[in-house]
Amino acid sequence: MIIGVKRSILNFAADRKTAENLNERRNRLWRAKQLSDNDKMIRTSKFIFRAACAAVSVLTAVVGYYYAALPVRLNTDSDTVYCSGGFSAAVLRPTDGGCAYYLGAVPIKEAELTRTKRPQLIPCGTPFGIRVRSDGVMVVSVGNDSPAAESGIKQGDVITSVNGVAVTTNNEISDAVQLSDGSAEVILTRGESELCLSVPTKKNSDGTLKIGAWVRDSAAGIGTMTWYDPQTGKFGGLGHAVSDVTTGQCVPLSGGEITAARISGIVRGKKGEAGELCGSFVSGETMGKVTANTEVGVFGTAEPPADGAAIPMAFRHEAECGRAVILTTVDDGGVREYDIEIERINLLDMTGSKSMVIRITDPALIEKTGGIVRGMSGSPIIQNGRLVGAVTHVLLNDPTRGYAVFAESMMEEMSQQ
Repeated sequence: MIIGVKRSILNFAADRKTAENLNERRNRLWRAKQLSDNDKMIRTSKFIFRAACAAVSVLTAVVGYYYAALPVRLNTDSDTVYCSGGFSAAVLRPTDGGCAYYLGAVPIKEAELTRTKRPQLIPCGTPFGIRVRSDGVMVVSVGNDSPAAESGIKQGDVITSVNGVAVTTNNEISDAVQLSDGSAEVILTRGESELCLSVPTKKNSDGTLKIGAWVRDSAAGIGTMTWYDPQTGKFGGLGHAVSDVTTGQCVPLSGGEITAARISGIVRGKKGEAGELCGSFVSGETMGKVTANTEVGVFGTAEPPADGAAIPMAFRHEAECGRAVILTTVDDGGVREYDIEIERINLLDMTGSKSMVIRITDPALIEKTGGIVRGMSGSPIIQNGRLVGAVTHVLLNDPTRGYAVFAESMMEEMSQQ
């Protein structure tokens, strides 16, 4: 009897201890699960917080970029303006006090409207020959260990005077150097600076004096005329500067002419290699004078084109990503219209020669040229019945794509000349 009671007590104690162990184990598992759930919640919260911070940073950067890049002043020929996305993702919308840029429903920057008369221009697309004479002579190469190199003359410098004599041609600089007595006093421009250098001279085998610099006094090539202004008799063309073939620098202009040109062949463009329109100047057919050579084109006076009607010029904010056409001449068939796409507005170069990214979409033009080729620079771009801009450059990695300048940028530059 006593033994049975003891065994019952022992069994009860064992069962109680087992139950306590089970409860302890359950408690440990529950606490572990709670810690795991809390840890997951903490990790999730941190992830959400970091993602939110990243999103806010990206949004702030995007808004900051657009705020800095979008132009403040816009020209228009009316009191209101509306643009459905010409400035990439930014949309220009009217407001009570004028207009503002929006990203979605968020206003990011106000714009000022300037009422101005819209130019009416004749789009051309005709090839023309360009001859420009340099204002001074450009140094295209300097001999190693030559007097010019030792005196500090560099490639790209423009020499304007030698020994007190103004020079604008290769012959004039050669004649002026002959007046030297051991050294030549050379005045040159380098960027915005003017320098005066004393350059020793050396005698060649023929007895003439040299300073060891090779110079060029002119440049010539074929491009495309963009527009003609029947109100002023002025023209704009090329869409970029006439640059020296060696230095790549804009040729400082003292004067020049444009002539008729004839396209005789095409070197098709391909990836990594720019194509070219082959042509020649038509002798005796001077069309006008070049009065300005700038980063967004050449300008001057010219005879009116034989045909063509004036159309309104588009202001910058009126250009849209989407379908457009160009007028260009790539054979003896004359000016033709070809389809293109404006892919993107380059907010970082709104007034330069790479303001728009364009793509040739017309199968006929791609078949003939492979895309954009040298000589097509200046081909006018028309969208929604307005002159938007001109072709300027080709992308070597994809000849069907390239850059364009706004027509408004060309007109603004011409008005400053």
